[in-house]
Amino acid sequence: MALFITIKDYLFHQAYLHQVNPWLFGVLYLLSKILFLTFLGQAIKKLRKKMSVLLPLLFAALGYSLPYLYLIIAGKNIPVWIYLVISVIYVFSGWSIRTKLQTAQLKSASDHALISGAEEADS
Repeated sequence: MALFITIKDYLFHQAYLHQVNPWLFGVLYLLSKILFLTFLGQAIKKLRKKMSVLLPLLFAALGYSLPYLYLIIAGKNIPVWIYLVISVIYVFSGWSIRTKLQTAQLKSASDHALISGAEEADS
């Protein structure tokens, strides 16, 4: 329990130093995950239907970025290494989204091939 209190005190002290509300950051962080997964799911559905995925991906990226945008906009005297960590998070997220969409697209193509093959066998 003492470790938890020490970590909490450290984080709240850092939030105070950089003029960031830790509760708002936490809420934005949780909300960002929900928005990201929701819009990524919509993008995968649209990809399987061969529709445009640009808008759901933009909303997924915006949702994912909420806490970090808040930190960049509201924070004061943020160290450079924090900006580097945020950049790494964005790069990893972009790679992850790309991989998930490619997997969904491959699955959609294989499902389509199976359905087409079954229809040809029925003929």
